Amino acid sequence: MILIQILLTILLLGPILWGCRNFVKYRGTSAPKGTGKYTTFINSAILYALAFNLIFFLQELFLVLGKKALGLKAFLYHNNHIWEGEHPMTLLMQGSGALAIFLIGLICLVIFRFIPFSKSIWKLFVLWLAFHGLIQSIPQVMVAYFDPGTDVGEAIVGYLNLSQPLLMILAIMSMTAIAMISIWISGQLLEFASYDVDLNNPKVKLKYIRFIAVGAAILGSILVVPFRIPPISQAITPFIVLVFSIPWIWSAATMSKPIIRASNGINEKIYWSPIVLLVLLLIFFRLVLAPGLEF
Repeated sequence: MILIQILLTILLLGPILWGCRNFVKYRGTSAPKGTGKYTTFINSAILYALAFNLIFFLQELFLVLGKKALGLKAFLYHNNHIWEGEHPMTLLMQGSGALAIFLIGLICLVIFRFIPFSKSIWKLFVLWLAFHGLIQSIPQVMVAYFDPGTDVGEAIVGYLNLSQPLLMILAIMSMTAIAMISIWISGQLLEFASYDVDLNNPKVKLKYIRFIAVGAAILGSILVVPFRIPPISQAITPFIVLVFSIPWIWSAATMSKPIIRASNGINEKIYWSPIVLLVLLLIFFRLVLAPGLEF
């Protein structure tokens, strides 16, 4: 238990210490104006919010479909699901949502690797889908160690009855994966920078990540809130995702590694199609999912 607490502390404080190191190491370096653009920030924030909501919706959808496959009557809501009836495998199906979005995250990751030089703004959307698919699913294994009453906890503890040592190993792997995925995502986000951005300058890297990732994730998380409430307690979820991952993306930006430049349209102008899709998704959440859909 002490080891898990230490690793959790490292997961939360590690990027802060890394960021302080970056500040001290590169304090004599400056980033020119124009490194980060508000068009990049706004486009990324909208795509971040869109990806978050779609992944969360798919998680709840597959939770419902898992119950439906057992012959139960299930109801899908904008931020939850419930069911009627009993079945011996109900607890196992509580993990179907997390498993589904984990696999979706992996699929989006593969798709992203097949479009390395795409200039479409939807390339970033695919990356954010991969990010949310993995970062919304993997931490649930860690959380299950602390609280077996969660969805994944009911599946791996309540049904599969995994031992404490195995749960500890899975929790350690989960925390390690969160940091490693976030660090990898940082490098991929830098590839979206315009060709006139000097990525040999570490301060430039940090500034660009502040626009495309840090600021975008904060604004994107705020945009997610209307999709989540009521109850107000549901509004905290996107910010939990942000706290566990985005600081790693920001602090890892200074890592010395070659960046394959693939300048993208998100830096050029604000695109309205993602905004329209986000508004339409909000209408669907509030008018169709809030009352509930029976499966």
